[in-house]
Amino acid sequence: MQTYLIRKPQKLELTYDENILTIHYPGLFKKKQNQDRDIPFSKLKSVRFFEATYRHGHLQILYQKPNHALEKIVISFEPDDNLAVRKLYTALADYLEKPTVEEDLSYVKTGDLIMAYLKMRDDGLMTNEEFEEKKKRILGIE
Repeated sequence: MQTYLIRKPQKLELTYDENILTIHYPGLFKKKQNQDRDIPFSKLKSVRFFEATYRHGHLQILYQKPNHALEKIVISFEPDDNLAVRKLYTALADYLEKPTVEEDLSYVKTGDLIMAYLKMRDDGLMTNEEFEEKKKRILGIE
């Protein structure tokens, strides 16, 4: 877990690990709401990073709230915070680019099934035409 404190332009604490980002900033959210915002990485939709040069930089985070509405949070930071915020951006972007476990498993299952049919063809239990037909059906090519 990593924690980073942005002091300017406004005090803001960012804490994250491999699954969740917590934003702590008193007064950022409505008064009746909790002052911490927990954002599970699984709810992230997009993240954008604009490096601070002589002006403030911005980290934009778009995520899905529990009520299925989308919310965008824009975090401003000074040039001194570029490295730390870029590190957070990289962690979030890497998570978004990773294939989900379900996607990985579907590729594995598809590959295993095709390899099983290939072995059956090589062992003489299936003709080449039957193998090609099965392969096209598995891959959704028709």
